[in-house]
Amino acid sequence: MPELPSSDADGGGRVQSVDRAFAVLRELTATPKGATALELSRRTGIERTTVHRLLKTLIHWGMVTAHEGTYALGPECLLFAAGHISRREIRRAVLPYAVELQEKVLQGRSALVSISIPARDRIVIVERIWTPLTPMNVIIEIGDQFLIDECASGKSVLSTYSEERCIATLGQARYDKIRPDLRKIRQAGGFCMTVGNYKRGLASIALPFRGQSTEALGAIVVSGLDLEDCLDAESPLAQHLHRACENVSAALRHG
Repeated sequence: MPELPSSDADGGGRVQSVDRAFAVLRELTATPKGATALELSRRTGIERTTVHRLLKTLIHWGMVTAHEGTYALGPECLLFAAGHISRREIRRAVLPYAVELQEKVLQGRSALVSISIPARDRIVIVERIWTPLTPMNVIIEIGDQFLIDECASGKSVLSTYSEERCIATLGQARYDKIRPDLRKIRQAGGFCMTVGNYKRGLASIALPFRGQSTEALGAIVVSGLDLEDCLDAESPLAQHLHRACENVSAALRHG
């Protein structure tokens, strides 16, 4: 949890009440079924009476909903998420290549193609393409989020960050743990390949795409139960993925 300033406005111009409101919202993003005010107080380190006041304001703005003492994210949050994705035009740039990967490259394979973007220390799914051959237990939902240092798409994005940005995103301890993996991913040209991270036998291959900056805006990841023969940077799937990300990056740079 980010450190909260000790006064109402700290030396960097941050406002304590806004910091605290975002701390509460961030905890709720990791708790889809909701949490009580007491649970939020314990997780954020904010006094329960203050949490109650924050929740009351957030409910007024539709950022939080309440039901029988349990609080969850509200519908207003969708406007902010949709606005961010639309502004970057990421889905529009990536979607044609994701469809092409699924229809022309992964023919006959029970695979899922997904598009993800980073949000601080998480990676969030913003689109996914699958076929009737894709097992239901492999299909992830739009809006699903994962720790950025624990999944293929997140690691591929992190590999484009500077050391300073990685530490600011993860903290020193998490960065030290993942640093050897990031070195290997960079040596592989940004490809991150994993097997069995979330489901037994599930293989994933991810590659980042960029815009104006050298830091990735997101990643395309292909996952499936029969992809282990594709987990090589020289495989046909990897080469198609590489071309897709190059084209997406060019579109985002000049869009």
